[in-house]
Amino acid sequence: MKSGTACAIGLLSVLLPMAVVAAQNPGAPAAGSSTVQRQLQRTRAELQQQRAQTDRLRARVNDLERRGEANRSRLEQRDREIADLKRKLAAMPASPATAPATAGSH
Repeated sequence: MKSGTACAIGLLSVLLPMAVVAAQNPGAPAAGSSTVQRQLQRTRAELQQQRAQTDRLRARVNDLERRGEANRSRLEQRDREIADLKRKLAAMPASPATAPATAGSH
């Protein structure tokens, strides 16, 4: 692994000759600039695709969060209904037909 200084020197050794050529021929494209332009275009296209994918994933997460909240609300409502029915059942008097049979009734 190169140190920061070594990387900077390596980068300068590549860019400096291109800068000299560009300074000598200001109207002409620098050597390798078409390659750099193509790479820049590819990188921009990849970035655009990644942003689109990120947007789709965010939308999906938002949709799932909304659905989860709706499910929680329905579940809480059902829990309240069950608790209410249990209270009503407990408050009802036991009828003789549903009362447990005593041991000596036969």
